[in-house]
Amino acid sequence: MSFIRLCTLAVIATSSLAACSSYEQANMNNKTSVSQIKDSTAFFHSIKPSHSDAIIGQVIDVISQDREQQKVTIVAQDGQTYTAEISKANFAQKNAHQMQKLTIGDYVEVMGEQSTSQSKIDSKRHITVHEMPYILRKIIIADHQVDCVGVAPQSCLLTKPAEQANADWEYRYSGIEGFDFEPNYEYTLLIKNTPISNPPADASSIHSTLIKVIEKRKTKS
Repeated sequence: MSFIRLCTLAVIATSSLAACSSYEQANMNNKTSVSQIKDSTAFFHSIKPSHSDAIIGQVIDVISQDREQQKVTIVAQDGQTYTAEISKANFAQKNAHQMQKLTIGDYVEVMGEQSTSQSKIDSKRHITVHEMPYILRKIIIADHQVDCVGVAPQSCLLTKPAEQANADWEYRYSGIEGFDFEPNYEYTLLIKNTPISNPPADASSIHSTLIKVIEKRKTKS
C-alpha cells in the first residue's frame, strides 16, 4: 500500500499547514486572483502541488454520508478519479472530530492509504482517509440575517454551497474569522474550515476563516 496526499491550496491559505509548509515557502509570491476563483476550472488548475507526488483534488460527488462515515468521489488535476472513504473509525478516537462533512465543489487535503481494484471494464482508485486537516469551500451568504437560537438567542447568517446555488439556505450559528457582514449585500466567499481539537460545550467543532471575498452584490437600494 502506498500513501497518497491531496494537498490543497496552501498558496492561498491564511496560515500555513505543517504538511504544506515547504510549498508555501517556495510560493510566497504566487497569489491567486479573484477572477481565477470565479472560474472554477482555472482556479483548480492554478493550484500547484507541494511536491511531485502530491495530488490536488476536488469533490465532484457525494456517494453516501452519515454521522459516522462518508464516501465521496474526488477528481485530481490530471483527470484521475478516486473514491475516498472517510470514517471516524479510521481517524482514531482523538481525531474523530476531524471528519467534516464534504459537499460537491470542496477542495480537500487528505492523507490516506491508496489501493486499486480491477474489473473487466476498468480499474478504480480508492483512498481510505486517515487525516483531513482542512477543507476549502466556496459559499454564498444571503443579504440578511435571521433570528435563531444556539447556546442563546442570536442572529444567524444564511449560507449555502456556491456550487449548489439552488439549494435551501442553512442557518450558520458560528462566525467566519475576518468576515464583516453588511446587510443588503449577497456575498460569495472562499473560506477555510479547520477542525477544533477540544471545542467548548455547545460550540462549533469547526473554525472558519475568510480567504477571499469573491463577490459582493448589492440586492436592495
